[in-house]
Amino acid sequence: MILVIAGTSDSYQLIECLINEGENLIASVTTDYGKKLIKEKFEIRVIKKRMDKNDLYNLIKKEKITLVVDATHPFAEEITKNAIKAAVEAGIKYTRYERKKVDLSQYEQTTANIIRAVDYEQAAERANDFERIFLTTGSKNVEIFINKISNFENRLFMRVMTFPTFIKNIIDLGLPPANIIAVKGPFTKEFNRALFKEFRADVIVTKASGDSGGLKSKIEAAVELRIEIIVIQRPQINYPLVFNQAAGLIKYIKNDYKAEV
Repeated sequence: MILVIAGTSDSYQLIECLINEGENLIASVTTDYGKKLIKEKFEIRVIKKRMDKNDLYNLIKKEKITLVVDATHPFAEEITKNAIKAAVEAGIKYTRYERKKVDLSQYEQTTANIIRAVDYEQAAERANDFERIFLTTGSKNVEIFINKISNFENRLFMRVMTFPTFIKNIIDLGLPPANIIAVKGPFTKEFNRALFKEFRADVIVTKASGDSGGLKSKIEAAVELRIEIIVIQRPQINYPLVFNQAAGLIKYIKNDYKAEV
């Protein structure tokens, strides 16, 4: 039995590929929305729970999991580290399925001014040097920017998913509703360009989430508007085994992994 730790569009596509290959799997997600997306399309068991290392270990033992496929977001650092530890302790294989990185050097050779930040704190500190800041990093770490950006009520604007709890949390932290754009992606370069221009952004803050995370369309829109981009780099994690394409992972499962089991 394979456990797919899901939560991104890439993970849903991977689940479809594995099902088409006849693999037996269980998916885990952390949101009702993620569970709904999978259950609407696939007839597999989906566990909705925010699991720590012990939860994952117990699930592996209970369901007789023999392979963990971690297909979470590149910035879901905690669940990834927990999954690696749980797999090691349970004596089973762990694989990381991660979307490809966008090569930022291709833009740095143009008129783009890309500022690399090692984490959210550094990104917020750099962003504070600009007058109008447009945040596209999601709602999870918005408090860091609110705490580090002076006069944030008049300078910080952000785009967020259309979940009421996310929006309420941001408003409770003090960001005015007029500064919040609630909309569901993915977004085209043209849409990003119009939004950045409408809010007169001087800098865009984003994450190195990969092309499927919309990074290219954000950078290209910012380049056209000649505004700066702060890119938060991915967490540095030592993965035991990594795949960037479903075909490579499936080949491993069909050949090497099954030969070892």
